[in-house]
Amino acid sequence: MPPPLFTHLTGQIPVLRHEHVAVLYRGGSAAFRHASFLTEGLTRGDRCFYLAPRDYHSAMLEHLRGEAAEVDRHLSTGLLRVEAGPADSAALRQMCQQTYIDAENAGAPAVRWLEEGIWPEPAGFPMPHFFEFHALLNYQVKHYPSVALCQYDLERFEPRHLFQAIAVHRHLIVEGTLVRDNPFYIPAERFIPLPAQERERDLVGLFREVGFDMTKLLAALSGYGRLDTGAGMP
Repeated sequence: MPPPLFTHLTGQIPVLRHEHVAVLYRGGSAAFRHASFLTEGLTRGDRCFYLAPRDYHSAMLEHLRGEAAEVDRHLSTGLLRVEAGPADSAALRQMCQQTYIDAENAGAPAVRWLEEGIWPEPAGFPMPHFFEFHALLNYQVKHYPSVALCQYDLERFEPRHLFQAIAVHRHLIVEGTLVRDNPFYIPAERFIPLPAQERERDLVGLFREVGFDMTKLLAALSGYGRLDTGAGMP
């Protein structure tokens, strides 16, 4: 039996409990499209965590205040956390683990993790460790009722980094199309020991096949999602 439904993103895209999803989008305003993922969680008493560059914080909080009451109270109680990200992997793992420990101690119904994937650069966080953390996050979301949404702006994320972001997420939303079974997903136990060039090999091959055209690459990924009758559009 599959895990139960957790939510419908933008009211249409079904996301199941325990899923770790990469959201590939274009343009700055779309970075806040899934603010309702957090506001819904706040109304339900879920622990909500937003990890993004500091200059994204005020815009996200503005969106949350427009959709949910008592955002400032939720910040003061810890139901909502907004962070810019640490500079080292040990601190990031501790931040994530503590989020789940706090949820369990408080008896929260679920954890909601929303992350903007460009935060490592301003934080000085090394990108190889970033992808290894996300490979392991697939295990973390299994330990408690939770969903992790990790967003990547296609206009700001380098293709070589995008390939690894795709590889470490079992589920994708590619410009609105759900790909529940990512054919390029590499489980953590395989991903972490691989040399960097091997981590990207299959996606680099596909990129070559589509003439190094990112639009065509995304269309190919979306094609896998359209084979899934559960795919949705925002």
